Amino acid sequence: MVTMASLNGSFPLPGNLALRFARPEDEDFLLQMLIEARPWLSWIDGKPDFLRMLHEQQFDTLRKNLGNAYPEHMDMIIEDAGIRVGRLVMSLSHSHWRLSELQIMTAARGKGIGSGVVQGLQMAAQKLALPITLSTPMFGANARHAYERLGFRVTTADPPHYHMQWLPPQVVSHMQQ
Repeated sequence: MVTMASLNGSFPLPGNLALRFARPEDEDFLLQMLIEARPWLSWIDGKPDFLRMLHEQQFDTLRKNLGNAYPEHMDMIIEDAGIRVGRLVMSLSHSHWRLSELQIMTAARGKGIGSGVVQGLQMAAQKLALPITLSTPMFGANARHAYERLGFRVTTADPPHYHMQWLPPQVVSHMQQ
């Protein structure tokens, strides 16, 4: 039986982008991504060992909660020309795809990487006539507008998140008939 954990290789996307499954040697990179995404955890007055422990606890808790909410999720590394630049967490089902997390390293932002990843997912989902869903915070990041530019629409506003959906063109056409 093939399981998500047994899959390997990479999935090419437009440009020099690719997705690959996270491997054990990516743990430090993924922890660094968490630290970048939550800078306030480093504001605590403490020794480096204490801060490292705090970040690791947060990392472990988030991974456990993600696994509980989406048991079949795929944790993927985003690469640009073979260099790790981000993380994507997706859940795939027969009825829709769920984009649970998309994070691009601070140094790689503003280069169209996140948009390129989402557009690559949309091309694949369109071939299967599957919608993509996600949730994004109402406050802080400006992700809602970026997703709207990529064709996502708010389906519900449930503070503190907007829930959004993208529908493939053929699904929209079928709904309008």
